[in-house]
Amino acid sequence: MRNSSIIFLLALVLSPYAEAGKPMSSKELGEFLGPVSPKVIEWTKTVGADFDAYSGRAMPPLSGTVNLYIGGWPHFKSNAASKTVTGRLGMFPVTWHRKVAPDGTISQEAALRLYDAWKIDIWLEAKRQSDIDGMIAILSKLPTFTVKPKPVSP
Repeated sequence: MRNSSIIFLLALVLSPYAEAGKPMSSKELGEFLGPVSPKVIEWTKTVGADFDAYSGRAMPPLSGTVNLYIGGWPHFKSNAASKTVTGRLGMFPVTWHRKVAPDGTISQEAALRLYDAWKIDIWLEAKRQSDIDGMIAILSKLPTFTVKPKPVSP
């Protein structure tokens, strides 16, 4: 398990205001997924005082995991040992930081600003780059990355 994954999990467990990861209601899942089928990635959500965190497990034919932290304090730290790869996540340009562990596990992570105040830390892990690319293609269709939120009325 990578250091950022460990830090993320510890933050969720140790936060006194975090509600442990659990499946989302069908309404909440529908809003989160938009046009994406719930049969491609199985999701759980953790709600904290000032963040939402989503953990996903890819379903066959894909394999791997994805984690999204949406809040004000992402844990992402670039690593000199990682290779950078530019790409897109929906309408957002991203710089991915990619590493391959000794066991062959590929991890790819990025951080981006989501509109005004929120930031996203996203990381994926899989044994094959094609699985990482497949999960990114799916994530790129989520409303979080394709639809700018409506302004809040006073």
